[in-house]
Amino acid sequence: MKEKAFLKKILLREVVPATGCTEVGAVALAAGWAVRALDGPVEMVEEIQIEVDESTYKNALGVGIPGTGETGLGFAAAMGGLSSNRVEQGLQILENPEKEKIEKAQHLIAKNRIKIVRVVDSKDILIRARVRNPKDETMALIQGSHDHLVGVEKNGKPYRGAPVSDEDFWKLNEEIKKIRYEKLIAFAQTVDSDELPVLREAIEINMRFAREARKGLPSLQIGQVMEKYGETRQTGEGLSFKAQFITALAVEARMKGLDLPVMACAGSGNQGLVATIPVVEMAGRLSSPEQRLLRALALSYLTTIYIKSFTGLLSPICRCGVAAAVGAGCGIVFLMGGEVSQIEAQINNMIGAMAGIICDGAKSGCSFKALMAVGLAMDSSYLSIEGVRIPSQDGIMGKDVQETLGNLQEILETGMATMDTAIVRIMESKGKA
Repeated sequence: MKEKAFLKKILLREVVPATGCTEVGAVALAAGWAVRALDGPVEMVEEIQIEVDESTYKNALGVGIPGTGETGLGFAAAMGGLSSNRVEQGLQILENPEKEKIEKAQHLIAKNRIKIVRVVDSKDILIRARVRNPKDETMALIQGSHDHLVGVEKNGKPYRGAPVSDEDFWKLNEEIKKIRYEKLIAFAQTVDSDELPVLREAIEINMRFAREARKGLPSLQIGQVMEKYGETRQTGEGLSFKAQFITALAVEARMKGLDLPVMACAGSGNQGLVATIPVVEMAGRLSSPEQRLLRALALSYLTTIYIKSFTGLLSPICRCGVAAAVGAGCGIVFLMGGEVSQIEAQINNMIGAMAGIICDGAKSGCSFKALMAVGLAMDSSYLSIEGVRIPSQDGIMGKDVQETLGNLQEILETGMATMDTAIVRIMESKGKA
């Protein structure tokens, strides 16, 4: 019973709505709380300085800010500072921006009042906003996860108006890793979906986002091209192809700044889309009862969260491929009637195939990776349900799911420790800021 309650808690904590890339949303949220603590007019702000860990920096460099046509950390910080009246909206702080605020943010950028400082030695998400006006200085700190506000200060003293969390995020992460993966499957098989309304909300929000993305926004291309050529090929009628292009189009729309919320999973809206859309499409094809779909989604999300407890929320590898698509694949095998061994085979097979795909920041090109990852999730599910599994003697495979993920963690921490630094150096050489 205690374990069941813990998994419910994890789902409710890690499956949350977000508008725009969660990295720019987190930067905006930190800036918003720092400005809120000033208790003065935003026009008096002389400087907003954002200190940010290298992985968050990488992910936010080239991503669109919802509804603005702008990109990057600086503009996210400016919009967050100007939206201090909306900090209670959390990672939806950037939703539906007013034209006046966009113009003021452009003015702040032009006046060089936004500073971005990269923190190279942080191993976790770290976003510290420092704001000053002629009289006061404030600070807001987000650490561990994108909406985990751990401190707000004014002139060096705690600001009482902020919902600062004392939750031990790192201890919670270690507790997840200790759970045997089959316990997650058992939870999904028995959970009462009425106790987790967030699952129905996730379907509604993410599938609505996918529908809006398909309406032919002029800046979108990847999903539309795939759909166009799919209509002229026999494979275009296949479930795998349909799930691929719908997911890819939704991911691209989100990276370009489509101003609608998605239900994020384990700190990423793209992961929420990838972990949701293929499962919903498979359930439709199989005419699965709603209860079974919701339980499959619970398994998809929990698997995504579980994998990321080993890889970290942000890492040098593509989490849409190595976490969310794996979660979706497990949800699909679940829908197909797979047992524990078949669902675990899906994890082994996908980790074995996708472990080396790097994350080079959030941008529209993520839709290519989503396209590939969802295709593998769909195809691998057929292999896994038939008992085809990469042997434990091969490569980084372990004797069980925990050992495989532990091996992946070791590669990330020792073999790829400097990957983000190299990626950021390349990105900055192209003039990104």
